Amino acid sequence: RVIDSHTIGEPTRLVLDDAVLAGLDLGAGTVRSRREVFRSRYDDVRRALVTDPRGVEAMVGVILVPPADPSCDLGAFYFNRVGFLDMCGHATIGLTVSLGYTGRITPGPFRLETPAGVVGVEWHGGSDASFQSVTPRRIHRGLAIRCPDGSVVTGDVATSGLWFFICRDHGLPIVPEAIPQLLEKAWALRRSLEAAGVTGDGGELIDHIVLMGPPLDPANSARNFVLCPDGAFHRSPCGTATSALVGCLHEDGLLAEGEAWRQESILGGLYEASIRTRDRLLVPTVRGRAWITSEATLHFAADDPYRAGFPQAIRRDS
Repeated sequence: RVIDSHTIGEPTRLVLDDAVLAGLDLGAGTVRSRREVFRSRYDDVRRALVTDPRGVEAMVGVILVPPADPSCDLGAFYFNRVGFLDMCGHATIGLTVSLGYTGRITPGPFRLETPAGVVGVEWHGGSDASFQSVTPRRIHRGLAIRCPDGSVVTGDVATSGLWFFICRDHGLPIVPEAIPQLLEKAWALRRSLEAAGVTGDGGELIDHIVLMGPPLDPANSARNFVLCPDGAFHRSPCGTATSALVGCLHEDGLLAEGEAWRQESILGGLYEASIRTRDRLLVPTVRGRAWITSEATLHFAADDPYRAGFPQAIRRDS
């Protein structure tokens, strides 16, 4: 049994079947360590849940597990059609609204253990939820990257649970009509970062590319296009990217503590974000909306050649 939602257009699939989850032998330990057991033993389950023919492009799946951290109420890990994610902001909003819809939580805050760390979450009721991601960090500011076409762009390499290259001088309009060109540019940047040996401080791939632009609505702060690891573009403004962004803005003196940052997506969806200091650490908050799209029972016939999804996810790489 699954429940599907979309967070301002970006799909999430939450597994709700307690009997199936109880049958997964993930061992003990942190959510991160159990995620690694799932990766090694049950990757066919990941593919079956979110790849063709049962999944859709850009879908992120969520598995709930008991938390190891005694301060947390729930644990969760995330995956897409090409692998696993340490954190996912849109899916956190989606799982929160889904849990509220099913009556598993009531309006108010709770703490969620993720592979990236502990995330504060609040269901505000209805379609409205927010999360406080892990502390943002920036390891490169104004890093110059040469693209295969000879152009040079600059950007920041930062994280708030996932790694991003955040670029403003890419020269393209952030509008739906330019999505093919934005995909091409973002893939060129990702390949160039990898070729140049630019990684996270633990050797992680910089597998999310954020192209920034001015907002279409002057009441908002900025607009973005985000390339995800599976080659899809992010339909929402990407909650984890927005968390990393507000950390960079605050560090540059461009966003005061508690000041609202209103981030548009390429499709016009909106997150409202802010940042505060708690115990000398920066804490970003992102608020958005998600809607239930379906409740379903997935079937896996023994003679179905795609019982476990396609054997290799199809990634759009321009």
